[in-house]
Amino acid sequence: MQSVSHMKKAAGKHQSRGLTLLNQEDFLVLASRRYVAFDLETTGLNAKTDRITEIGALRVEYGQVTQTFQMLVNPRRPIPREVVNLTHITNEMVRDAPGIEEVLPAFLAFLGDDVYVAHNASFDVAVLNAVCDVYGLDHILFSYLDTVTISRRVYPELYNHKLNTVSEYLGIELHHHNGKSDAYACLMILLKAMTAYDC
Repeated sequence: MQSVSHMKKAAGKHQSRGLTLLNQEDFLVLASRRYVAFDLETTGLNAKTDRITEIGALRVEYGQVTQTFQMLVNPRRPIPREVVNLTHITNEMVRDAPGIEEVLPAFLAFLGDDVYVAHNASFDVAVLNAVCDVYGLDHILFSYLDTVTISRRVYPELYNHKLNTVSEYLGIELHHHNGKSDAYACLMILLKAMTAYDC
């Protein structure tokens, strides 16, 4: 099992890049670089007090998925029934899964120095930084793109910009609240937005 010192070492590598929401011009150049699309599943919607139950991520290079990451996480607290019904992640499924102190260093190693892409990215940032607070670590600073913001710019006609709404509109297959599937949908939203802008 990874110790807190391993977490500090992993998190420390991510403290110098700054927390930057990239603008429209920035996302247009992503077609020619590496980035990671990812999604977190949690025990609830409170970024400060709820805990991670799954991380799913896809590394993309020049528009192609080159690596994947998916791990269940033991939140060390019961998952509420309504959340189980939503995510289909049960207490039994995470009982023998590693804790976040083991999964976070692996995920940060996967993320590397790449820009990351998420849907409602500020929530994911807040959840990860809440983990840092629990273990007395400095907050992890990311460069990121939020596909909610991108969707609002590119598809203003939509009545909302939830992941399932945008995915259905764009014909993207989605098994909602599955970390890897949500990360894939997030990736496809970005790629389709790039196409819409003739990147």
